[in-house]
Amino acid sequence: MKSPLRLLGSSMLAILLASYGTHALGGTDEANDSPKATRPQAAGEAGSPNLKSRWGSDKEQVQRRLVTLDTLVEKSSGAKKVAASGNAEAIGLLEQARGKRDQARGLLNSGDLKGASDRMGEGTSLVFEAVRKADGGATHASKNVQDFDRRMKSVEALTDALDRIRKEKKAGGDSAKISEQVHQMTSEARALSSKGDVEKGRVILDKAYVTAKVGIEHLRRGDTLVRSLNFATKEEEYRYELDRNDTHQMLIGMLLNKDGGKPDPMITKFITQAAELRRQADQQGSAGKFAEAIKTLEDSTMELIKAIRGSGIYIPG
Repeated sequence: MKSPLRLLGSSMLAILLASYGTHALGGTDEANDSPKATRPQAAGEAGSPNLKSRWGSDKEQVQRRLVTLDTLVEKSSGAKKVAASGNAEAIGLLEQARGKRDQARGLLNSGDLKGASDRMGEGTSLVFEAVRKADGGATHASKNVQDFDRRMKSVEALTDALDRIRKEKKAGGDSAKISEQVHQMTSEARALSSKGDVEKGRVILDKAYVTAKVGIEHLRRGDTLVRSLNFATKEEEYRYELDRNDTHQMLIGMLLNKDGGKPDPMITKFITQAAELRRQADQQGSAGKFAEAIKTLEDSTMELIKAIRGSGIYIPG
């Protein structure tokens, strides 16, 4: 069975999430694998309490977040750093985080999804604080500057690669739009940083990072885009579309309203419609109506793409 082009399939988004998603999902610092100290928010949330999507309270999603927190407190190098630091205060904070993790698990098992989500947010924040203490109490401001400089170097490298590949392939169209957007966002981020507003600059820089990676992957796939994906069964194709929809949901959480501002009503409308379509697709898939579910999932993912584009990030769709 054949399915038409999907420029942002799950393989591509996996690349994006592997390099970017750890920052937004309560993950690790790209340089030393320690938890991010500057973003004390619950893993998997949309970056703002005003933009909690409908799927944020779904049991399966909360379970995934609990696994993330469990990894953070038990297996991350940040947790290991705290344990080896000999800093009693930092170690105590990590133990408190484990307690919040355990409370969240109990609440989840009892069906209290909101309570579990709240405890996970508190636990994640405690891990961040523990790592700061273990690091010797680096100030919030200095950590922000370090993070900004590190991300800027990454963006500059990606931008150079994007422009070089565009030149080699003589690419215009979508690739030209993406390149222009990356340069604009990078300049804006530098301007904000030079004025002392590093946190806002970092938000824009993160968007530039993701956009550049989208552009590079789009160009690299350009020679094979005319091919169709082949699936052995409709159920296999349905599973592919489920994963594709999930990863777009995660991108929404990473990209939208990280500055805590009020979400745009149109973007909220797209997200709400996407969630409703996803609910319908889940029902269709459970009933074995995979062909119908595939179409519904594609419609849901397109609504998410509209929301991402509405946030100022251009992605092919």
